[in-house]
Amino acid sequence: MNGFFNVVSTSPFNYDAAKQYVRDIQWGSFWISMGYVVVIFTIKKVMENRKPFNIKLPLNLWNLWLAVFSIAGSYVTSKALFSEIYNKSLTDSYCKNGDFFVGTPGLWTFLFCCSKIAELGDTIFIVLRKRPLMFLHWYHHVATLNYGFLSYVDGTAFNTWIVWLNFSVHAIMYSYYCLASVGVKIPAVIARSITFLQITQFAITHLILFHVGYLALVGTPCDTTPLAYWYCLLMEISYLVLFGNFFYQSYIKGGGKKFNKEKAVTKDVSQKVE
Repeated sequence: MNGFFNVVSTSPFNYDAAKQYVRDIQWGSFWISMGYVVVIFTIKKVMENRKPFNIKLPLNLWNLWLAVFSIAGSYVTSKALFSEIYNKSLTDSYCKNGDFFVGTPGLWTFLFCCSKIAELGDTIFIVLRKRPLMFLHWYHHVATLNYGFLSYVDGTAFNTWIVWLNFSVHAIMYSYYCLASVGVKIPAVIARSITFLQITQFAITHLILFHVGYLALVGTPCDTTPLAYWYCLLMEISYLVLFGNFFYQSYIKGGGKKFNKEKAVTKDVSQKVE
């Protein structure tokens, strides 16, 4: 942890020191992600014959800090990304390492990478509260964490867009979770819109990756490595498939199970009032 605090407390932000720190803990983060899978399924098994934990306050605080963190990250990286586009070009914003990875946005990009370890805590709340644990949920945590560390060490330029998109979508998503966890009734159409935003995020990333691949084929190199590129492409394809299926199952098939559940609750409440 001393290395982490040294990186975040150094002013101005030292990008090379941050990359070295991530390189030093890269294998450790991989084993954390593997241990995470073992832990969540062990807890899930232990909880089979137990009552769900009432951990409302910790859940509220958890969603609150992630919402605030994501909002701040979205604000900082939005300014940095659009500055790259304005001062250089749209293509350079995802093909060439620039000012996005240094200074204040560089610090937030580093924090983004490290936060993927902290976000594993989402699943602990799910299994302790005996909520359904979907493959999509734990798989995307593992895949994103390992991609983040791999690509940060490799200096992958298109992480400008990946970091900005993820921060921005998470700002909305965790704000929604925060409101829902404190008891605010939010229409299912909002949840559908957030899932649609997630799918849009992956679609935009696909367009960028396809263009980066095309540029490589015609001899215009971009700042990435083959390993980081192919890992990201395969990861994003899997996300598009999994989130697309989730969207279909939850909001389209048979009228959408989330919409049907909302209607059932509304009908039950109205009958009680009558």
